Amino acid sequence: MADTNMSMGFGWDDEVDESSFERVPDGDYRFTVKEFERGWYEGSAKIAPCNEAQLKLEIVWTADDGKQHTNLIGYKLKLTRNLQFLIYQFFESIGLRKKGDGTTRMPWGDVIGKSGICEVGHHEANNGNTYNDIVKCYPPELAPTVIANQATQELNLTL
Repeated sequence: MADTNMSMGFGWDDEVDESSFERVPDGDYRFTVKEFERGWYEGSAKIAPCNEAQLKLEIVWTADDGKQHTNLIGYKLKLTRNLQFLIYQFFESIGLRKKGDGTTRMPWGDVIGKSGICEVGHHEANNGNTYNDIVKCYPPELAPTVIANQATQELNLTL
């Protein structure tokens, strides 16, 4: 069973135990979309300002000690032509788009609760902390057949 205590809030005077957070090991995992917000990306030297889909993907995984953990990993999709392949990957993974559909209006309002498979990696930020990243999403027909460190769960794909 997933660790439901991870979603409980802290009181103002509670102690916070940093050892309770475990980073998801790199690998391929099933995910479920838990949150979606429309946001704005201010731009950078490489990407112009644009709309941004701000998603939270829930990953349930089993640690080496056999304990199951649940992590929410943020995934931001910039709505720009040079990164549209990432949008296609995401929608194909959750079964809301088929490869080769051509020009398609993405059904953003339907993403909550959908499941897919993604590759989780990590990056080290300028502050020295290491964070999980969603490297890519797999379309169902290309998803790895063996999912590393993954709890058994059904995919909610509607193709």
